[in-house]
Amino acid sequence: MYRIAATGGDTLKAEPVAATGEPTEVVAKASTVPPAVLDLDRVDGFTFTWTLSREVWSPKVTVRHVRTGKTQVLAVREPDTSAPVLAWVDSNWDENVPNGDYTWEMTGEPVNGIGPAVTAHGTFKVVRNTQPHDFNDNGSPDLLSRDSAGRLWRTDLFYRPIDEWRGVNEAGTRTYLGSGWGVYDRIEAAGNLGGTPVGDLLARDKSGVLWLYQGKGTGNFATRVQVGGGWQAYDKITSGSDLTGDGRVDALATDRSGVLWLYTGTGNATKPFLSRKKIGTGWGIYDDVTAVGNIAGATAGDLVARGKDGVLWLYLGKGDGTFAPRTKIGGGWNAFRPLIAAGDADGDGRPDLMGLGVAYQTPKLYKGAGDWKAPLRAGELMHLEQVAANTSDLVF
Repeated sequence: MYRIAATGGDTLKAEPVAATGEPTEVVAKASTVPPAVLDLDRVDGFTFTWTLSREVWSPKVTVRHVRTGKTQVLAVREPDTSAPVLAWVDSNWDENVPNGDYTWEMTGEPVNGIGPAVTAHGTFKVVRNTQPHDFNDNGSPDLLSRDSAGRLWRTDLFYRPIDEWRGVNEAGTRTYLGSGWGVYDRIEAAGNLGGTPVGDLLARDKSGVLWLYQGKGTGNFATRVQVGGGWQAYDKITSGSDLTGDGRVDALATDRSGVLWLYTGTGNATKPFLSRKKIGTGWGIYDDVTAVGNIAGATAGDLVARGKDGVLWLYLGKGDGTFAPRTKIGGGWNAFRPLIAAGDADGDGRPDLMGLGVAYQTPKLYKGAGDWKAPLRAGELMHLEQVAANTSDLVF
């Protein structure tokens, strides 16, 4: 408060007589912002909170993903409170938050128009464990499909825990990745074989040469690298989980005489496997073998194998590249095309299994239960309209 007095001239005299102790500008007295490294396998999203010295209008928080440039203005809410204005921001970023570096900025204009706008800014980094089917590095699985013209497509998925769309949904229109993929007779989502933080692809051409496509984190792949020959000897190939307990992704293959071979991963993109090791026989009875990760609560990745009669079997991983005797999971699994080890599709920390239906069959998600006696929960419907509309495509 100021006392204004005449001076006897052309100017007035302003003399301060009282003060509130509050600054002229709006001040953020307290705040909660994301930590420097935010592990979304441990926490659910991020929240910004500020306690301000006085009210502002149109507060705004802008978050930007540095690598992609994706920017979103988050919804600000002002709870009903008698304390100084508390502005906080919900952590929803579309369907999924991509991994990587972020910048953020908060701004707000004082309601009474006195003083400058309040601003705050900072950075943080989102991290997660690598998922075998996450090719655009946003923490959710993707489906890859190849059409009859040899074109490769990617469909991003997300898990919705509530309402009538509960379960796995498509995040948007499928993305075209490139042509020329018709030269391959086998394509497998391989997990992090080459040492990058995202999933890779293995592709076998019709002459038996094996190629590695490293994931770039953008949803597409780097130029292929030849990693082996003679793979035409195998009728089933699977990869995507750690079978030996060394923290690196391994691969398995069955030859046409039913022998099961282990290819221990090295983490090196130019030579991703050690020499093969024979670990079993009699695998010719199965029409699909999938390295599904640790769905049964043991020490390492597990294996599921589907018999030609539709019965699904669990092989519990021992952590040394071998497996315990098989346990029957259930029957009727011939209602699905090749099974897909999707990684953690629902965010509960356990890997899951997807079954994409043959004609007129509904695709389902089977969540990992962490129990070797009943390793999979009951199937949940998957809402895959685009995939269903292209049932002639090969999906992997």
